[in-house]
Amino acid sequence: MTRDHWLIQGLRLTDNTADFKRGHLLAYLEEKKNKAERHAIRNLLGVLAYRQQNDRQGALNYFNHILSPGEDPDNLNAMANRHFVMSTSRGGIPAAAPDEPDLSSQEGKRAQARRYAEQAFALIDEKNNDSMDYERSSRALELCNQAMELAGHLVDLDESNDWKYLAGEASYEMLQKTMKTSETHDEAYQALENAVWSFWIIAENPSTDINMKSSAWVRIGFIFRWASKWDVRIGDVPESLAEFIDDPERCVRKAREIAPDSPQVLNYLARFRGKAGDVEEALRLYKKSILLPSTKENFFAYSSRAELCLEQHKRAVSADTPDRRYLDQAKDDLEYILTKHESPLDYAMLADVYLQMAKITIDSVTRREYLTKALHICTMSENCKRGNKLDQLHNVRGRCLCLLGEHKEARKSFELGIRCEKKSGFMRGECRRLLADCEDHHRLGDD
Repeated sequence: MTRDHWLIQGLRLTDNTADFKRGHLLAYLEEKKNKAERHAIRNLLGVLAYRQQNDRQGALNYFNHILSPGEDPDNLNAMANRHFVMSTSRGGIPAAAPDEPDLSSQEGKRAQARRYAEQAFALIDEKNNDSMDYERSSRALELCNQAMELAGHLVDLDESNDWKYLAGEASYEMLQKTMKTSETHDEAYQALENAVWSFWIIAENPSTDINMKSSAWVRIGFIFRWASKWDVRIGDVPESLAEFIDDPERCVRKAREIAPDSPQVLNYLARFRGKAGDVEEALRLYKKSILLPSTKENFFAYSSRAELCLEQHKRAVSADTPDRRYLDQAKDDLEYILTKHESPLDYAMLADVYLQMAKITIDSVTRREYLTKALHICTMSENCKRGNKLDQLHNVRGRCLCLLGEHKEARKSFELGIRCEKKSGFMRGECRRLLADCEDHHRLGDD
């Protein structure tokens, strides 16, 4: 990506996703209003204004603010973005493109390092619209390392901590993309080690702000939990963390001690409690998070609570003690949050909710309505960015089609799900089993 096209070019987001992203960035800007990260945030807000709303002046206001006296007049990304907007706008007066910095000077090194770090921040922020992948994460880590190597010793501690945290986030994302298959365990091992050390440095630094410190502890907790679940080797990690390896939830509880009113920490603790089988405590924590006035990212709490409730409903059905309240809660949570933040995973989960409603409904007309609704939501999931790569989507769609008697189409959906599993490297096996069941029971095809 050339300097004059720094994130200006890109796929248009849906209006809901763009509104969420803008709100997320504005809330983060308030939190970081006195930190160096404010420049990266304003650059992203300007890019969003230009590419989503075609708001040339709004975008320029963000870039000019960054370049104003007392802010960062030498910000290379803001200059490149301003140059691009003014050069491509009808009737606009092109601004001068930024010169490449003199890397023999400290000022030039700082400017270039900040360019790298801001671009890494932008790449990592893409996880908020479900488009983060291994290549983006790897590139973000490379940019963070370049920034640290070039000028980590030339900026203040707060700014270098931001860069270290970004490096941890990039490694954390890389771990998620590699830990689920034995073929990529070597990459997962390296990503785990990089992430743990980055977050530990942040967690142990007395000057780190409480939000970043608590987030670092949460990340360490999830890393250790994943290592156990996916059999990823834990190698060289700080000795002081050894006591947390076998009890990752302690990391999240430590985060709560640091930031007791953080909605994000409450959400993550609820997730741990839910996985431990303490469903009522998890639901209590999700509700507490949702009711906090400081909550800025409630989509995670709603989505996670819906996932827990859907799982509980399925367990109850398996035990022949169905409890409709869990299914209703999952439906309400997902339908609410999908008006704020569109996610292919949440759409696929909502389709599964309607499928479960159909399965416990006796009336044939209502049952068909639920299945038709589920299929419509599957299409909405597929239309999201990367949505057609979800095996969960094809799983739900295939089961709905089976119940509607459309077995040939159902088999096609299960086959797509199997391909998605193979491509991701994570073989759940459920789509393969469903395909075999469908073929076994309906060898003659559709009636």
